[in-house]
Amino acid sequence: MMQRAIRLPVRLGIVACFAAGTAASLHAGHADESLAQVNTPLNLMTACAVLLGALALLLLWRQHCLAARLHAQEQLRADAERTLLAGEQQKAREQERQRIGRDIHDDLGQHLLTLKIDLCMLQTSTCDATPLLAQKLAMIVQNVDLSIAALRCVIHDLRPPALELGLQSAFDGLLADFSRNTGVVCACMCEPALAEGAAGAHAILLYHVLQEALANIARHAHATRVSVQLRRRAATLEFRISDNGVGMPAAARLGCGLSGMHERLASAGGALRIDSRGGVDSGTTLHLSLPLPATPDERAGYP
Repeated sequence: MMQRAIRLPVRLGIVACFAAGTAASLHAGHADESLAQVNTPLNLMTACAVLLGALALLLLWRQHCLAARLHAQEQLRADAERTLLAGEQQKAREQERQRIGRDIHDDLGQHLLTLKIDLCMLQTSTCDATPLLAQKLAMIVQNVDLSIAALRCVIHDLRPPALELGLQSAFDGLLADFSRNTGVVCACMCEPALAEGAAGAHAILLYHVLQEALANIARHAHATRVSVQLRRRAATLEFRISDNGVGMPAAARLGCGLSGMHERLASAGGALRIDSRGGVDSGTTLHLSLPLPATPDERAGYP
């Protein structure tokens, strides 16, 4: 429909150009006649030629504006489709994580727990008769306990239980534990709409990114303050983690933790930028940006 709207001004512009050319030719053909005889018609034809030329320019300008508008709308539609696709992919990954976590907990977790109970009963029954066997059984029970703990860590990474209470609560819990263990003063500011659900598609990603950032700060930054900010700007989610530590040299930005952050963000259509001068008290700021999935009302607004 837009292409038909563009073709119409083009056709009218061509007609107007021909008309203007015809009028100019007529004007030239009558140039040698007596000014007293043709003065009024010549002025009329000149005015018509000027008006037709102006109309041609107006129609061509209109065609240019329509083409630019069409291009902008197509770009917006493509951006919206990419954002929607990234949100659907992230949602599918989240559902798959939850399914895997439930399967691990219900199947492998229960089997390990049953094995531990059987071993403990066997250890109790053989404790007096065969001390050496009881000692071996105790070692096996300890290994089973380590396996259960490792399994819980895997389930926790797939879907951190803290997120069940919301993103703000999860952030507050991470920062409270970090402050209690390190003595670093922490502050967190999240826009309520984001914390309550708008950032839900990226909740696990943001939680793991904050975990990794706090671990890096504890190991390397020697900071006394940490600030976390989550806000929305247009259709983009902005997440910033700042500290007042010793800064981050360029070589440290190639570590496994930051590489993992880049990979996680890239898979979700986001980006990571690091600001740090690498000097005493220069501090480090991680700037993360992620696309927010369009709401139903926003999606309905696209043609």
